[in-house]
Amino acid sequence: MEPAGEEQYILITQCLQNDFFLNLDCQLSLPESAVSKLLLDSEGGDALRTEGHRRVLPEAELSRSPLARFLDATVGSRVRGHGEGTLHLINVRDWHVPGEAYDLERRQYGAHCEADTWGAAYVDGLTDLLAPEPAEDGWGGRLRVHHVRSNTLYDFQDTPAAREPSPLATLLDGLLADGRHETTHVVVIGVLTDIKIQLLLTGIRSRYDVRQLVVSDALTASRTLERHLTALDFCQRVLRTEVMNGLAELARFLGSRPDDDRRLARGEDAEFAGYSSYIQDKQGILSYEDARLRDYRIQTSERLRQAQRTVGFAAKFLLGLGTCLLLTALLLSLLGVFFPGRVGWESPAVLGALGAGQIVTLFFTRPVRSVQDALAEETIYRMVLESRSLKVALARYHVTTANALRRHDDFGSQSDALERQLEVLEKIDAADFERLKGLGVTPRTDQPGGPGTRGRGARRGRTRSA
Repeated sequence: MEPAGEEQYILITQCLQNDFFLNLDCQLSLPESAVSKLLLDSEGGDALRTEGHRRVLPEAELSRSPLARFLDATVGSRVRGHGEGTLHLINVRDWHVPGEAYDLERRQYGAHCEADTWGAAYVDGLTDLLAPEPAEDGWGGRLRVHHVRSNTLYDFQDTPAAREPSPLATLLDGLLADGRHETTHVVVIGVLTDIKIQLLLTGIRSRYDVRQLVVSDALTASRTLERHLTALDFCQRVLRTEVMNGLAELARFLGSRPDDDRRLARGEDAEFAGYSSYIQDKQGILSYEDARLRDYRIQTSERLRQAQRTVGFAAKFLLGLGTCLLLTALLLSLLGVFFPGRVGWESPAVLGALGAGQIVTLFFTRPVRSVQDALAEETIYRMVLESRSLKVALARYHVTTANALRRHDDFGSQSDALERQLEVLEKIDAADFERLKGLGVTPRTDQPGGPGTRGRGARRGRTRSA
């Protein structure tokens, strides 16, 4: 162990293996966009080629990729005798042997990184940088390479059979002992951001008091951009991990001095800083629709209760009136029997007919239809409102993806994107207003937000003000 006062640098690579990058048969294989981000020349390299079920990258193309350039500026420079302090390169690989633990993971994620297979090996073309040939002098003490095999999602999980700490925990316990966490810089790169990287950083943060803990945005990837951003947001806000994008800055953070920072340029790829508010923005927009749906349910439920109370009152009134008329007709008929000549038959007959008519009307005609119409109208009205909530929620989801929320340097492009999004929402509004008109619910055109205020001129005015 070096003296505790010297600077120490740790670079942890996670799952830089063929199954995740080049094996198209692997269920966990990254999409082409994510692979290109790490393994293609950011200044306009050729597209990925496939041969059978594998991706193939020419050696010249791979050597110009962001990942290869960064490894050369850090690991390669130490091999050449440059750099400050000692760089510990820790390569964590998924490594599965047949057994119960692998069966559980295989059922969920598919077969991957099986021991001693091509898929479990380091990415083709990067082996010399991830596992350089040992030097007799140990690279002058500037570089130490550690290979760690992990058969679980959580790399710090203890080995159940031997009841021993995991290899990664044993290694880091030694590197960060005796106050070394004060002078150690730790960087994590690799895949998958939302699974392995996030769990790895959680373990480091919970086990060690590392002051300088960084995860690279440019050199990490996941199966979707949303998952990648969500994981980085969690690491930054919850785990207090610094998210660093610039590769030259990242290399200097590890004690290297790149000869040419331009070789580590990231091109025009979007940075995490440009999406820093993505999660909060999306959650705020989607939660708005949840609140509106709750309002719709409260409104329709209250209206339905009012309709039920009105129909109930009308039914009781008609029943009471019909009963009174029938009793009156019966009383008059009895008086006609006991006092003939004083009460005619016409009055009892008229009152009886009216009473019977009220009861027949109550049980067989208008009130029953009124109840049915009220229930049908409320059902359709609720369906329209819930359909609107669903359509608007879907529209909001699609117009608030990570790519849609990225910053635009060109104001005109941002304005056009906003106008197209508003047009989509207006088409949804128009369809819903037509359905409401069929129910007799016609919004006033002079009300704010009504259909009369949704013209293209008003929309362009809002776009310009936005």
